[in-house]
Amino acid sequence: MNVYRIQSAVFGPKTGILSIAATGLCMALASPLLFAGCGGASTGKKASAPTDSAPATVEPDLPPSPQVGIAPEVEKKPARKISRDARRDYADAFEHFEKQKARGWSRDTCESAADRFVQVASNHPKLVEAPFMAALSYHRCGMRKEAEQNYRRALKVDPSHARSLSNLGDLYFQSGKVKRAKKHWDSALQADSKIVAARNNLAWLLLQDLRKARSRSTWKRIEKQARDQLSASLAVNTENVSTYVLYALVYMEGWRRNRSRLDLAKLLLDEGAKRDDKFAPLYNTRGLLYMKRNRQGEALKNFRRAVELNRDFVEARMNVGNITLGFRKYDTAEEQFTKVIELQPKNYDAIIGLGIAQRGLGKLDLAEASYKKATQLSSGRGAAYFNLGVLYKDFRANSADDIKQSRDAYKQARSYFRTYMSKSDATKDMKKEAKDNISDCSKIIRQLDEVIEAMAKDAASGN
Repeated sequence: MNVYRIQSAVFGPKTGILSIAATGLCMALASPLLFAGCGGASTGKKASAPTDSAPATVEPDLPPSPQVGIAPEVEKKPARKISRDARRDYADAFEHFEKQKARGWSRDTCESAADRFVQVASNHPKLVEAPFMAALSYHRCGMRKEAEQNYRRALKVDPSHARSLSNLGDLYFQSGKVKRAKKHWDSALQADSKIVAARNNLAWLLLQDLRKARSRSTWKRIEKQARDQLSASLAVNTENVSTYVLYALVYMEGWRRNRSRLDLAKLLLDEGAKRDDKFAPLYNTRGLLYMKRNRQGEALKNFRRAVELNRDFVEARMNVGNITLGFRKYDTAEEQFTKVIELQPKNYDAIIGLGIAQRGLGKLDLAEASYKKATQLSSGRGAAYFNLGVLYKDFRANSADDIKQSRDAYKQARSYFRTYMSKSDATKDMKKEAKDNISDCSKIIRQLDEVIEAMAKDAASGN
């Protein structure tokens, strides 16, 4: 069965603070697929069941961000004593913020909300909450430069303003500056141990380390650290659905050694659903859980629900595409991967998945174009070359107009498989697949050469 890589990325970057970001079945695709992907391939040698090199499931790749994470916390009103004028102006700006939120966040509504808080900050320079909320308004729409500037203005007023430190960490994480993000989340917790978003984001980073742990002792240590962070988050706020989703993801690690961990993960997801049953990352994570229990129908149902709740949820769409590839519902898979590429034009795995779907639909020229696009995007990765080999060996060669074209297609397939063998990400099992395919191609090429030679002799002798 051709299963693309199921994505576990459960969170997204729109909000600002990582609430929990996760977007794969194997929990590894999403970033770097923030859940590692588990690949898999079958050895089919007939055109009806070709071997593919495709990701298996996509797990969260980003930390808690808007899709699955904790959205930046707002400062509804200053907790300390401030002047009556400052309190009134801030309250008016916050009421305007809520109205813009109700309208739906867009560049216009974000700028409108931010402008009001910028004015409050100008009139009341010591009111740290004003520049913070201006920053958060920009953060809602992904206006990172403006958001960072205003978070820094807030920190000039109060260097230990925990929410600004935490949200800056989210901005840095979204920009790929993970170490800098972690430093800010640590600083946020030093300033205020009750900042749930920072704890969840640190737990997310620990989850990534957990997946990379090689020794059992290291795994246990990191797993405990992640659980401690999430337990501390729940001690502060038992209603945060992102925390439950992250906690479930932690328990889904190590399930092969102890399957009861999946039962605990399910309980956590059930508790999260009681808090918010329309939280898209929860359904993506539940889909991953069902995949681990080999209940692909239920998994697909939950991945689809995640997409319904958030049409831009890349990881969930990747997972729908991956499963439907396995079910040979190539038209559905094509639709999902096409949408992912619209959202993320440089998503290598989505481009490979699209190529597999196109090939399944008989759109061989489009499939080849997709694979070649992937090689241009990342020439150091092997999946595109392997799939090009499959395309030529099991499809182009069989549909060739004459025996010479068929032989040339096998030669091209062999070349692609050899290229795959040279790639650093080629796995042991897939190298064996490629080696077997190279052997098959060479054998068929020799046979076709003999036939072509015999035909030439017959033609020369007039037979």
